[in-house]
Amino acid sequence: MIERFRSLLIPCFIFLASVYGSLYISYLPPLWVALLPWLPVILSVVAVLLAWRFNKGRVLVVICLLLVPKVYGHSSTESVSAYLAVSCFCIALLSFVRERGFFNRFVVNRFLFISMLLAWCYAVDAKWVSFSFLEQPFLSFQITWSTLLLWCVLAISVIVTGCSWWLAGDVFCANALMSIVGLMVMSLFSVSQDQVDLLLSAQCLVWLFFLLMESHRMAYLDELTTLPGRRALNESLLGLSGKYALVMVDVDHFKAFNDTYGHDMGDRVLTHVARQVQRFSYPGRVYRFGGEEFTVIFRAKVLNDIEPILDEVKAQIEDMPVEVYDPKKKKVIETRVTASFGVALSAPGELADAVLIRADKALYQAKRKGRNCIVFSKSTNHRSTKVNGNV
Repeated sequence: MIERFRSLLIPCFIFLASVYGSLYISYLPPLWVALLPWLPVILSVVAVLLAWRFNKGRVLVVICLLLVPKVYGHSSTESVSAYLAVSCFCIALLSFVRERGFFNRFVVNRFLFISMLLAWCYAVDAKWVSFSFLEQPFLSFQITWSTLLLWCVLAISVIVTGCSWWLAGDVFCANALMSIVGLMVMSLFSVSQDQVDLLLSAQCLVWLFFLLMESHRMAYLDELTTLPGRRALNESLLGLSGKYALVMVDVDHFKAFNDTYGHDMGDRVLTHVARQVQRFSYPGRVYRFGGEEFTVIFRAKVLNDIEPILDEVKAQIEDMPVEVYDPKKKKVIETRVTASFGVALSAPGELADAVLIRADKALYQAKRKGRNCIVFSKSTNHRSTKVNGNV
């Protein structure tokens, strides 16, 4: 739950800051006011370039949708409402589609769909088609059918995007939700063109922040397990000092498992093991070392509790079944996996790389001792070896 709200924190702060700033836009120096009309365009270009660099086609589409109020800002109230509904509806749809790259047939199809909707709005605005019956009052209320439909579209867009963000914890959905709210504020309240430019600039900043966070995720997080990857581990090792422990975890018989059930099921096992290690090794910090190996860093304050913590992790991995598809039996079955652990406690003046090497050697000793066990590296600080719970 904390991660979900954290994904919404920065976009919400940027949006609220822009709303607050738009109330005092008249106090800006004349030069800043003169630059405001160009600011959304400049930030949009930067966002599109970053989206191209990181191959994010959905961001390209969102940026184009955000510029719709800039292009049609002086249209009639009816057309602005129509463009608002189209933009919010399309952003909500993007929350449910997969990322397919920056510019390919998938992105082209999305642009064709959005262009069709915008062309329909333009036809209504130009009076080429008429829906006069929608301007009739809804039953005995003081609103028209067109206003009711607009609010229905906006409500559905907010609800489905919000639900998608809440259920999946997806950062894209969090940013999409703030963009929809931002478009609604710009279109449904009486704001000047300068205020629109400021609010649009804030929306572009939201997506620039998203792209920067995506670049960090791609560089430091493992895509399969969502754990910090090898680069994050190397940087953490450089900052280690004093007393700490490094633990190497390896899934037993993983190659044989891949050969039997396939690499897709092997990925499922890795995700399962990563989840158990991350959940039960707290307050240790878990990283994916590579392949079927994981690394856990324990700080000084929990060194005395490492053995019971690792016992719990080992037991949870062994006891928790994993559902895999057996190609021979042609059905889904439950299987169990085990893991081996190598532990090394730091010695005074010892480099972290050397401690990691000792942990890796302890891991191979655990493999030779029959797997599914915990072995401590022999050092001046800790000379015991623990196998299957016996010291």
